[in-house]
Amino acid sequence: MPNTRPITYILSLVLFCGMLSCSKRVHTFGKTIVSKSTDSAYLKKRIAEIKGFNASYFSKGTFKGNTDTSIVYRLFKPEGSNIKKNLPLVVYFHGSNAIGNDNNSQLGILAKLFAMNEIQAKYPAFILAPQFPARSSNYTLDQNRNVLTSVPQPCLQTAIQLIDSLKNTLNIDQKRIYVIGFSMGASSVINALSLKPDLFAAGISISGIPQFDRINELANIPIWLIHGNMDMENPFDSDAQFFKELNGNKTRFWEFDKLSHNDIFAPAILNMELPMWLFSHHR
Repeated sequence: MPNTRPITYILSLVLFCGMLSCSKRVHTFGKTIVSKSTDSAYLKKRIAEIKGFNASYFSKGTFKGNTDTSIVYRLFKPEGSNIKKNLPLVVYFHGSNAIGNDNNSQLGILAKLFAMNEIQAKYPAFILAPQFPARSSNYTLDQNRNVLTSVPQPCLQTAIQLIDSLKNTLNIDQKRIYVIGFSMGASSVINALSLKPDLFAAGISISGIPQFDRINELANIPIWLIHGNMDMENPFDSDAQFFKELNGNKTRFWEFDKLSHNDIFAPAILNMELPMWLFSHHR
């Protein structure tokens, strides 16, 4: 894998860190309102850099657990991962637009972000990107709260079984398994944490719908919620209510002002901030 990094990108990353990521107003836990970025040129360039990451660095696989439906997946292995040192595992759950079995559509911005050279240099980790053949989470109205709540679907259980399987074949640090997702995948992040709270060290949910019936268990897991307050597809109110009920003890909530569902990939989350927060947690 090439390890050269453009000097111009490094300089822009340092500058951006000074403007936002290293700002005193951004805290490990609690709520932060993030203003909409006006640096469209930087955002366009950064998204192009991430999308341009060579997908061939993610090997292909197929897994069938104890259900009738198998799932395909992509797996990124860092350089030197064959040595005996255990490394973290980052699991990425995709949105509904990537449902299928082509074993390619699920390699979105977040999966490739964690594989980027500058991030792997500081935070080497395995990256697992399963592709769901059907919805991994569905939504229903919580009558008591009058907001949407998510319900895990069978293929999510298969993905969790896949994670357990990889623990036996890769040098994974089992105290540092993380899960991150966008949209339907973000909902599945919360569902997965609920289904197996002892598996994950932390999770990041971006523009998802949370699950409310396991609040007590979820309150003990470091969770970072990221949501635009103009999101009409997965309404912002669900995450706002979820954060309120979790009491913020181990929860970080970034409310992006004036951003809708598909605009959420702003500069603030396409740098070192996500891995820096994620990898700071151990189970």
